[in-house]
Amino acid sequence: MGPNCPPPGLLRRLLPFLPWHRLPDYLTYLRCLAIPASTGLYYSKIPNKHVYNGILFALASYTDYLDGYLARRWDVSTSFGAFLDPVADKLMVSTALVILAGSYGSIVAVPSSIILAREIAVSALREWMASKGLRDTVKVGYQGKVKTAATMVALTMLLLVPQKNAGATLWAETLGKLYDPGMALLYLSALVTITSGSVYFRAAAPVLMGKE
Repeated sequence: MGPNCPPPGLLRRLLPFLPWHRLPDYLTYLRCLAIPASTGLYYSKIPNKHVYNGILFALASYTDYLDGYLARRWDVSTSFGAFLDPVADKLMVSTALVILAGSYGSIVAVPSSIILAREIAVSALREWMASKGLRDTVKVGYQGKVKTAATMVALTMLLLVPQKNAGATLWAETLGKLYDPGMALLYLSALVTITSGSVYFRAAAPVLMGKE
């Protein structure tokens, strides 16, 4: 643990032999493993697969918050973990957007295109700013965190919606009601994606225009 780590809690006292300092990285690895698992579930013929997939995606999304929280609280981080954490988030979200766009067509493809285009553009901007030694100028802000959370909630809701061949049951009908709010939240996420992306480009504008 890092020098600023607080005293161990109950679990760390009961299980001191576990590599707790590596837990944030392990959570990131699990998030990476959830990507092929979610894709396989979506196209499988397992009964109630939409329920399992939605729960899997929700838990994987939660680890995005948990690994960062634990790394800060315990004052532990690794270079590979710092690299992989945002990559895992983007891969998980982009994979879910692609498979949902394949099922729902243009109604999901349009906001998905906006979200993915913004991610590529901002990632390229961050890399370029890092090469100038100015990466902190475009570090993740509040709007970016809101965008990520809203997108993950929207995707969880849409993954919980039964596919057309799921059969007519009360459970499927109930989860089917998540479609409209999930779609509305996805479009709201696309809107926040545009506004949050513009914040980064405005911050980097002086450097991009050669004024700094």
